[in-house]
Amino acid sequence: MGIAFSYIRKMEELGLFRRGDTKILDIGSSNLYLAKAEEITDFLKSRGAPGRADLAEFAARLAYGSGYDPVKGGRNEAFVGELFEAAGLHYESFDIANGYRTTVLDLNHAALPMALQRKFDLVLNFGTTEHILNQLNCFKVIHDATKVGGYIYHSLPAVGYVDHGYITYTGRCFFDIAGYNDYELVACWFDGPGEGGGSVLDGLRSYKSHFPVLNDALEAFDRTEQGRALRDLKIPDIGINVVYRKVRDKPFWGALESSTSVGVIPGGVTAAYQGGSAARRVTVSGIQSAMKLRIGQPLIRWVAGALQAHPRLHGLARRVYRVLMRR
Repeated sequence: MGIAFSYIRKMEELGLFRRGDTKILDIGSSNLYLAKAEEITDFLKSRGAPGRADLAEFAARLAYGSGYDPVKGGRNEAFVGELFEAAGLHYESFDIANGYRTTVLDLNHAALPMALQRKFDLVLNFGTTEHILNQLNCFKVIHDATKVGGYIYHSLPAVGYVDHGYITYTGRCFFDIAGYNDYELVACWFDGPGEGGGSVLDGLRSYKSHFPVLNDALEAFDRTEQGRALRDLKIPDIGINVVYRKVRDKPFWGALESSTSVGVIPGGVTAAYQGGSAARRVTVSGIQSAMKLRIGQPLIRWVAGALQAHPRLHGLARRVYRVLMRR
């Protein structure tokens, strides 16, 4: 995990740092990358940070440690938390290994400690959650840690990054999460495309010694024109940046992606996704959504079950609902 200095400037532009003791939580103990000594000095002075006799030496050390080579990687000798603390900001991080101001927390399984609930003004997720299988828990921890009025900043892989981790993210994912949780969408942009990129076959090559059948798959790619084209295709690396503001004190609601659902989603399922205004808009069974405001969940489940048992009646009810909603 790492945060280039240009992103810190972007945070300033977006007003994510409050004057005073902004409390920052870093999901993953992030290194600082690509910072110049004069930029560090200017940032600290602009924050009205307390004067320090070793400012020049401090800035030079962080700048050297932030050196980054896109092929060889970074020196990993400077932490973003050091810069934030020098600027008078409060910094904490979660990681699975010891790091700068780090609490060891396994985001696959662990809930947010009660003492950290709604504590932070800014939560940063710069290249961490794509390495974690339990996405629901990750986003819940981030939500629970953020104060009402606080900001959440995700900077994550969207395209490419072949075998970089477990996950690449779509805009749909972030926009649905925002809708279900009534987040204000502050900003969204893409980075890239990066130079180089990986091959779709990189994962097969990495794991072929563990799973011999992958050798057969690699050989098969050489036998067809399509296979050779995929073998030689370099996928560019593109990142997505999304900034939210949490505007309501409410439990986190996971998003229900229902665009490919062809049947009726039972009320017992949709009841777990009724947290935000967008959830009420995108529930596949519009009938259940409209009735939600008028009757209780037991009756909703009964009606949904009855409609499921009679497809023709359900189709008629959907047509009536669409006519009514157009008025």
